[in-house]
Amino acid sequence: MINGRLLSKFQIYLMIIQAQLGIGLLSLPNLLEKEVEQNAWMPVLVAGVLVQLTLIIYWLLIKRFPGTSYHEIPVLITGPYIGKAINTINYIGFLIIGTYSMILLVNLVNNWLLPFTPVWAIALLIIALSMYLVVQDYPVVARYLVVLSVVLIPVFILLLLILFQTPLEVRNLMPVGESGFLKVIKSSEVDLFAVLGFELMLFIGPYVHMKHSKLLRTVSLSNATITLIYFVVIVLCVMVFSADVLKQIREPVLYLMRSLSFRTVDRIDLLFVFMWLSPMTASVIIYLLISSKSIANEGKPFQRTVFISGGIIYLLVVSASYDEQAFQLYEQILKYTIYAVVFFLPFLLTLLSYLLKKKKVNA
Repeated sequence: MINGRLLSKFQIYLMIIQAQLGIGLLSLPNLLEKEVEQNAWMPVLVAGVLVQLTLIIYWLLIKRFPGTSYHEIPVLITGPYIGKAINTINYIGFLIIGTYSMILLVNLVNNWLLPFTPVWAIALLIIALSMYLVVQDYPVVARYLVVLSVVLIPVFILLLLILFQTPLEVRNLMPVGESGFLKVIKSSEVDLFAVLGFELMLFIGPYVHMKHSKLLRTVSLSNATITLIYFVVIVLCVMVFSADVLKQIREPVLYLMRSLSFRTVDRIDLLFVFMWLSPMTASVIIYLLISSKSIANEGKPFQRTVFISGGIIYLLVVSASYDEQAFQLYEQILKYTIYAVVFFLPFLLTLLSYLLKKKKVNA
């Protein structure tokens, strides 16, 4: 691997954060409040632990195949036929997740910022930008995401302003643990799906040249940062809104921003949506990248796969945005898709690599 194409620890840290941040955060307080009420912050911590355990499994797999792309690992472990079948499943799975993420993004932009702009036009702009960046491969995507991370600074400032300027009711968090531990564990699934994107770690093997322990520390720090952000946002929403109100508003984070007011800026929520477009678009970019990487690695085959995948996502997004039944179908298959490609297959490959004693000695 050419040194100019290697990813630094800082780039990996920000890429994982950008991959996990997305539209899921905006509606997560509402979903968790319906599940566990005032204990909505507890599933976030449980999900953070589950993500960390998953990252360790990813790390064990990458450690056995240093410098190897994830789409090559199934072939090395199970052989060409089963390996290619697994890669195809990964491709379809990540394509479905990316499509769903983009559907939510397009609908949010259409509802909050551009209500009179056709859905097909919004989707076309997003997918065109995503394809343009993804065909340049990881180094360009990484640099782009590092630049986008600058917008997180004003987001943190807005959260601090809410913390100091908005009346907070600590009693809304009480009593702690009333929902029951088992219900909290079950509800962590909602947050787990909201912080997806950490599976990017599986695909960065050829672009990383560092000790395995440093890689694990870097992605663990990303996960800890995301967990903290989600924890703070949900705690603020619970303390600002009553339980009945929080259950009724679909995107509480945006209404949370409405609690701020300045003489020079009237609609902070719209400003926040505009800033939040960056991490939401990053999710689409990353899923387009890793889905294409699932069946093609570099060169013209990869670029061709990117354009085909982008076209498929665009057509699915437009059809689902105009057809409510199609959108509901995506929601039904999404859960099983996530379990298959994000959790089950990497765990199975890691287990088989140890049982069959498959590994790559030289990177």
